[in-house]
Amino acid sequence: MSGESLVAVLVLLPVATAAASLAIKDERLRRLLIILPSGALIAASVLLLVQVLENGPLTFTPSGHWDSLILIIELVLLAYFVYVGVVRKHLLVLGLGATQLVLFALFKFAWLPSGFKVQPAFHIDLLAVIMCLVISVTGSLIVMYALNYMQSHERHLKLGATRQHVFFFFLVGFLGAMNGVVFANSLLWFFLFWELTTLCCYHLIRHDLTEEAEQSGLRALWMNLVGGLALVAGMSLAYQASGSLSLLDLTGFGTVAPVMLLPLALFCFAGFTKAAQVPFQSWLLGAMVAPTPVSALLHSSTMVKAGVYLVLRLAPGYEGTYLSAGIAVFGAFVFMITSVLAISQNVSKRVLAYSTISSLGLIICCAGINTGLAIAAAIALIIYHAVVKGVLFLAVGIMEQSIHSRDIEDMEGLVTRLPALAGMAIIGMVVMLFVPFGVLFAKWAALQAAAAAPTVWFSLVVAFLVIGSAAGIVFWVRWIGRLMSHTAAGAGAPEAAPPEAEPRGSLSYLVVAGLLAGGVVLSVLAAPLVSYLINPAGAAMGYSPALDTAGWHLKTSFGFFTPWVLFVVIGAALLLPALLVRVRTEDIRPVYLCGEHQASSAGGPVFTSLGDQAVLLATGGFYWSRVFGERSLNVWVNGAGIALLAALFVGVIV
Repeated sequence: MSGESLVAVLVLLPVATAAASLAIKDERLRRLLIILPSGALIAASVLLLVQVLENGPLTFTPSGHWDSLILIIELVLLAYFVYVGVVRKHLLVLGLGATQLVLFALFKFAWLPSGFKVQPAFHIDLLAVIMCLVISVTGSLIVMYALNYMQSHERHLKLGATRQHVFFFFLVGFLGAMNGVVFANSLLWFFLFWELTTLCCYHLIRHDLTEEAEQSGLRALWMNLVGGLALVAGMSLAYQASGSLSLLDLTGFGTVAPVMLLPLALFCFAGFTKAAQVPFQSWLLGAMVAPTPVSALLHSSTMVKAGVYLVLRLAPGYEGTYLSAGIAVFGAFVFMITSVLAISQNVSKRVLAYSTISSLGLIICCAGINTGLAIAAAIALIIYHAVVKGVLFLAVGIMEQSIHSRDIEDMEGLVTRLPALAGMAIIGMVVMLFVPFGVLFAKWAALQAAAAAPTVWFSLVVAFLVIGSAAGIVFWVRWIGRLMSHTAAGAGAPEAAPPEAEPRGSLSYLVVAGLLAGGVVLSVLAAPLVSYLINPAGAAMGYSPALDTAGWHLKTSFGFFTPWVLFVVIGAALLLPALLVRVRTEDIRPVYLCGEHQASSAGGPVFTSLGDQAVLLATGGFYWSRVFGERSLNVWVNGAGIALLAALFVGVIV
């Protein structure tokens, strides 16, 4: 199959599958219809990788009347956003949609010459292929997970009529739109796919049609319309300044002229809104009301990744400028402050949401640091974060359906009730946090790149990254602790109930286990991943390879680092005690309470309190909500984010 055919499959197959899902009401037929194309999508993305590795970047422009069709769809889409604003009586959606529609029509019909085309329409290099793999592999697995999840979800909601056909229409179509975003070279095509992701996101968030879901969907819509408006304004200015709407022209010849920095700043601003960066983080937090597969898809492989992809794609164009330094400081600030905010959260999906925004801030910071090492760190973070965050969201989705709660406090001792699921979640968090897994390796590269940068601003960046990393340890370790902590209970207490049965052979469990295995394998293969994908992707963008590799080793200024040896040691450390040590019930002792124990009651251990009163032992997490809570910090956080963005634009204009 030719490269052009593979690109067509990767963009159009999800769209065709989505349309068929909408038409087919039979669940078994829809299940088959979704699983087979998902497998084809994964295979096509791998074949495209092989072709680009063998033959270099792929460029082509579809023949025929595609440009006219694209224009019609764009205008209809923008008109639909205006319609939503009118029907829902939402002034921000109405105003932003109408402004975007008018500005885009003026740009297309009054400012661009008649018959204006950008060639090539598509440019697929290694960075685009890496993104395509993230979208197609992780996204397809999440779609398969959703087949089981949505059945349970609708049973829980006690719906009279299923809406799964609508759900899968937007969920599967999302993958095609995302592949279009990362393949497009023409900004006119890019804009279409960009707004299609906004459309899918809006409908997926409001899927349950509750008032909270409707309001969250509208919030996501108007905030992303702000980014769309910036994109149209950036296209207009870029064309006036350079006469081109090709991403290759903007980034393929090194740093752009000063007059082009404002269009690039507007494009990056659009990326910030899509990536839910401060002060636009509330749309992603509100999106948690959607079914869990939506959260997993938005956070791991679509939507927010489109934002960081655009900022990263443009990085060669603003290298060495004030804009680059401003993006680095802004990204580092978002990384730090959202990690701090996550400390105050006890709702699992909000912790994951803040963690995602934080990681995206780090990727944006790396794009701003703009050295070979920083770009390599950004690409590595995109890969590892997509896989691991997919694992964590999907695991939390099953937990929620099992214990009927998203509260971390309700997950205490879950390792004894849902051992396989809790074990996978704990390993996922360890992969996010500790050596020698890939996420920490990428964070180390980002910190090293910031420390080696020559300007004084990067001392501030380093400080932000250190504080953010420390905060990340707090909320991840606390969550692991709640999953693993277990207070021995007396007979008849709820904790003494037999463990809940886990459907370990279900498709949902298999998807979580498969993604987790992928994250661990990618960490073991960190050196080949850098050698064959990350370094060449950076080189194709014009950066010198910053990470030396020698076979299975990573070479640093301190010597060789061989990840797989550490994995062997960790495996032995876990496996040997499991094989050699057997814990008997009579060996288990109650928690040490400084000698103030009393005999256990039916509810669990008790201790002696003031006045010799017996008090039932209860443990819990501490969230510092008065210090790090949203109520205390949000005004300052959003104010600081707006000030940093204002400084970024003022510096570019002046």
